[in-house]
Amino acid sequence: MDEKERQARYCFGCGSLNPQGLHLDFKMEEGEVKAVFTPQQEHQGFPGYMHGGLVTTLMDEAMGWCTVFQQIWAVTAKVNVRFREPVPLSQPVIVSAAIEKNRRRWLTVRAEVRSREGEILAEAEGIFMRVSGERQRQLDEIYLPVYNRDGRF
Repeated sequence: MDEKERQARYCFGCGSLNPQGLHLDFKMEEGEVKAVFTPQQEHQGFPGYMHGGLVTTLMDEAMGWCTVFQQIWAVTAKVNVRFREPVPLSQPVIVSAAIEKNRRRWLTVRAEVRSREGEILAEAEGIFMRVSGERQRQLDEIYLPVYNRDGRF
């Protein structure tokens, strides 16, 4: 494995090589991305519940993947999060995201974390900024060979 492939597989949210990572595996379903995640003790904030920063990370990662599945390289510019209920440890949750607005340079993306029963535990709205030029070329060079070969990073 060359250095570019290692870089592509080391993302904290989705990277298969990152031993500290969340190893999220998103699928596109009817215009939105979804992944199942089961928070473990190492993801704890208050006893028994997932740390809010990591809940935010789940949603940020989902929003980012939502742009990737639409073949748009974009980075997070702003995220607003609303926590409705604590996310319990050791219980699977579903994180999902969909693009709401797609403008020239800016995208508005929404995400949710839901319990298996469908209860909304957290929600976010993100503003994402398209990357272009040299940065877009670099991302294409790092990620596309890996993604095109096995469909994930």
